[in-house]
Amino acid sequence: MNAKVTPARRAAFDALRRVETQTAYASHLLASEAKPALGRPDRALLQELTLGVLRWQGLLDFLIERYARRPVSGLDPDVTIVLRLGLYQLRFLDRIPAHAAINESVNLTRERKLASAAPFVNAVLRAAQREAETGIHDLILSINDPLLRLSVETSHPPWLIERWLLRYGEGEARALALAGNSTPPVAFRFNPGRSPIDQTRAWFADNGISIRDSTLAPQAAVIASGHLTADSEPVREGWIYVQDEASQLVAHVAAANAVSSGHTLRVLDVCAAPGGKTSLVAALAGIDAQIVAADLHHHRLLTMKALAARLGVPPFELIQLDAAQQLPFSEPGRFDIVLLDAPCSGLGSLQRHPEIKWRAKKEKIGELAALQKELISQAVRQLRPGGLLTYSVCSTEPEEGEEVVASLRLKHPELRDVTRERLLELGLGTTDLLTSNHGARTFTHRHGSESFFLCVFWKRR
Repeated sequence: MNAKVTPARRAAFDALRRVETQTAYASHLLASEAKPALGRPDRALLQELTLGVLRWQGLLDFLIERYARRPVSGLDPDVTIVLRLGLYQLRFLDRIPAHAAINESVNLTRERKLASAAPFVNAVLRAAQREAETGIHDLILSINDPLLRLSVETSHPPWLIERWLLRYGEGEARALALAGNSTPPVAFRFNPGRSPIDQTRAWFADNGISIRDSTLAPQAAVIASGHLTADSEPVREGWIYVQDEASQLVAHVAAANAVSSGHTLRVLDVCAAPGGKTSLVAALAGIDAQIVAADLHHHRLLTMKALAARLGVPPFELIQLDAAQQLPFSEPGRFDIVLLDAPCSGLGSLQRHPEIKWRAKKEKIGELAALQKELISQAVRQLRPGGLLTYSVCSTEPEEGEEVVASLRLKHPELRDVTRERLLELGLGTTDLLTSNHGARTFTHRHGSESFFLCVFWKRR
């Protein structure tokens, strides 16, 4: 009779395997309805195991190679996932007994029809158990190469750590990387169009959930203690919208003190899906504004339509297009506000998407920067004289931020950077957001949000 594997561990293995082989995103898998049979404790363990393994994959692989005495690259990929799960439980989850972590891992190996590897998995995890009293920091000190040592300590790829070391120095690089491995706070914005803010605050108090006001984005809050689910009344009924603080800041900067100049305010969101920023801009711009939301993928636009209905924001026009090509508007230069939240490496969102750091390649950053320059070049053509263009990316890398807008300014001297003024309008003029050359940045380790770059330009008349 085969020993059973607990549902949470089986589901975690399946999620990690899909992340590894299908380029799926763990957060999307965990949020799906594919695991309705799991109770709350199992769902919590599933989330902890899946995201924890991805966040600490580099360190876990170092431990695997230490105890297996062979490179991870030479192991069966499924065996590697089992070992990562087992080692994560042994080293990071004190509440799970060592014998349970080891036995479940061996059983999982057999269940995956890798019975011949079960003795190997058992031996590796038993070796790790015997060294459990030795702290991870002490083990890492055995690495002679300083770059590799910091890479393992922070569980980030060496090429990315090297970039951050050169840019920020060791202390800041370590802090940024470790912040990316932490669980992100749950931030949200109030939606007074669906429920008065005082009434929504009262719901949180009545349900034992403590919240604090954001210092980064207006009408935003962060959960300080307590638990909010997707089925909670404020989420379900659209009283709030769960959205990172920096993401909200981008929308507020884009729409701050929007003035129609005697005509209907026209707003274009060039790469709009999934619609968090678009819906906030629509709410801020008011019911008389004309909002055009564009995206490359039709199914993502349909998601935006459903979001607008749930939040009750003024309706916006949805257009499917390739924003890197000439945009299909009969009158270029007619929009008062253009927002381009460009496709990017996503290296600023590692708290929510830890798999990105293992997939990202430095060569890809250059390719994305080239695309971003095409996108912003097309976006600026849609801006009327006197209009405002906001550019943002959820990336830590200057090629996708400062260098893109520097290139834009060379080609378009009629544009003037007004990022500082927009932040002042939002009451954020005393923050450390401004960069030394162009735009502003948020950092996970400094602001508790995703790491964003943003810049706002005014087009001279």
